[in-house]
This record gives sequence, C-alpha cells and structure tokens, in this order.
Amino acid sequence: LDLPGPPPPLPFPSHPLHARARTAPHPTHPTHPTPAHKDMSSFSLSPATDIRSALLGGAVLGLSTTAYLALVGRVTGMSGSLRQTYLQLTSQKPMDPLHVVYVGGLLLGGVGVRLLTPQAFDQGGHGVPLMLASGLLVGVGTTVGHGCTSGHGLCGLARFSKRSVLAVATFFGTALATCTALAPFFAEAWVPSKRLPVPTPAGNNILPGVIAAGASLVAYGATQLPGMQTLIAATCSSTFAVGLALAGMTKSTKIHDFLALQNGWDPSLAFVMGGGLAVNVLLWPQIQKWEKPSHCPAFDLPSSTHLTFDLVVGGFLFGVGWAVGGLCPGPAIVGMAGPFGMSTLVWTIGCLAGQQATVSIRPLLEGKNL
Repeated sequence: LDLPGPPPPLPFPSHPLHARARTAPHPTHPTHPTPAHKDMSSFSLSPATDIRSALLGGAVLGLSTTAYLALVGRVTGMSGSLRQTYLQLTSQKPMDPLHVVYVGGLLLGGVGVRLLTPQAFDQGGHGVPLMLASGLLVGVGTTVGHGCTSGHGLCGLARFSKRSVLAVATFFGTALATCTALAPFFAEAWVPSKRLPVPTPAGNNILPGVIAAGASLVAYGATQLPGMQTLIAATCSSTFAVGLALAGMTKSTKIHDFLALQNGWDPSLAFVMGGGLAVNVLLWPQIQKWEKPSHCPAFDLPSSTHLTFDLVVGGFLFGVGWAVGGLCPGPAIVGMAGPFGMSTLVWTIGCLAGQQATVSIRPLLEGKNL
C-alpha cells in the first residue's frame, strides 16, 4: 500500500510551553491531562536555551545604554520614552525631541532586524483582548512605578539605585509567580497564530507604516536638535533594537518560557540581564564621574532616593501585565516591524491608554514613603 507520509510540521517556534499547548487534547475531550508544570520530578531546561546569544544581546544592550549616558547624559528608559513621546505629540508636555528621535530609532531598528533576520520575531500574533489587557496593565504599572526592565533593570541597577532594586524585585517576582500560575490556563492563548489579530497575513503586516512613522519621528527630531544629538539618539536606539533581537526579547514565546517556572524552563533571559549589567556596572561609575556628557551641557539622571509605595504598586501591575502578554515597551515598539506587527501595535495602544489614564492617577500614589 502507498501510505501517506507524516503531516508537515506546524509553523510555530519550538518552545516547550507552546509545544505542550499544541499537543494537548481539545477541551471537549473526556480526558484532562495533568499540567506539565506540576511534574517537577524530571525538571529540565528548554532545548531553545541559547546562553551565548543571550549574553551577546545583553552586552549590546549594555553598550547602547552606556553610550547614551556618555554622549547625552540620559538613562535609557523604554516606557518613559514611549510615554513622553506620546504626551509631547498630543501637546500634553513640552517638547523634548530626544525622546521622539529615540522612539523613531527603535522603530527603524526593528525594520532593520525584520529585513535581515525576520525569524527574530514570533511568526504569529495574539488575540486583541489579551494584547490590550497586557498593554494596559504594563502602561499603568510602568507609569506608576517610574520604569521597566530597561530604566530600572539595566540602568537603575547599574547606578546601585535602591528604588530600582525594589522595583525590579517587585516586577520580576510578580511576573514569575503570575506566569507560572497562568501557564496551564493560558498556554493555548500564548501560542502565536497566523490568523491573529487579523485573519489575513497582509492585515497583520504593518511594515510600511512602521517605516513611515520611524522616519517621520527621526526627521522631526532632526529639525529640533543639533545634528550630532539626532544621530546619537537614533543610533543608540537602533542598536538597542538589535540587542533585543539578539537576546530573543522580541519573541513573547521566549519571555513566557522564561517567566513560567516549569519543566522545559528557558533561563536565557537571565543571562541577557547579566550581560547588560556586566557592561554597565563596569562603565557607568566611571562615566558618572565626568563633569558632563560629551554632547550635552549636563547629565539628566533620576535624583529621588526615597522608597515609595508607587514603586511596589507599579511593579506589581507591570509584572502581571508582562506575564500575561509577554511584552514590555521596548520589545513591543521594535516588534511592530515584525511580520505580525499588528499584534504588538494593539498591545502598544493598550499601553498608551494605561499611561494616559495614569497621568491623573499617579499623584495620588506619589510621596508616600515606605
């Protein structure tokens, strides 16, 4: 008999959490398998673990943030840059063109990654409710908590900031606990789909719009800034985008496989933070001894040292949102250039909505010392 061959492989990344979701019985099946995360007797690491790429990506992120500090005297904060750009473009804040150029550079950096290595992005999208809910929580959390994995993590820890230590401990701990708890219930929702959030591939690809938006933001900033500052901001942010791609952070699947502590755990992202901090802890103390950065009249660094409740509240909300959607602001901005950029655009809209809402909520939480 001429028997048919095996079916073709499914077009999803081979991440253990998502592989289990694809092979699990349909919910209407009479049997209910025991969730794999509860079987810790044979705990093993994910075959997708790539420590070398994680360390390299982290080092590139560290070099990008160090260059930004040395050249223009600023901390690299993804959530802050996104929020400030939005508030400035909607005439709610005085114009600070460096933020605008930085976001434009992130978008264009994502375009470069897409053209060179499209596999750096998930090859599918996610549902609108999941993305909006995650983005909203992250938007509120990062605004209330004054930062995310870049501002508090890579930069705040390198400055030995007590506020950043508290924020990072809160959002990392919350994200790990939340993702681990949600994994058996959200595993299918976290599998990228080629029919989400729009049923057609063409509808999910927003690359032309991303190119136009990135170029417009950089061009606008260039009319407001000295030429070197525009070049510095655009170059540092584009380099940051490359670092995120090398580190695997442009894939929500990679994030979920790190945050869900279960069999098949992927620890790669811990080495991303380690690689970035190794660079920053070595170089930042030396740079902060300078009288001023090389291309700005003075350093512009966070000055508050008080431990306040907003760091805990914001960190908690950010951690939950990060676990639900597997995205934070930097990877989301870069991810809009991916083949399913519509998914991260929806997430970004939710994030901006959360940031906008929190502009009026945050004063109620600020100033209360722990």
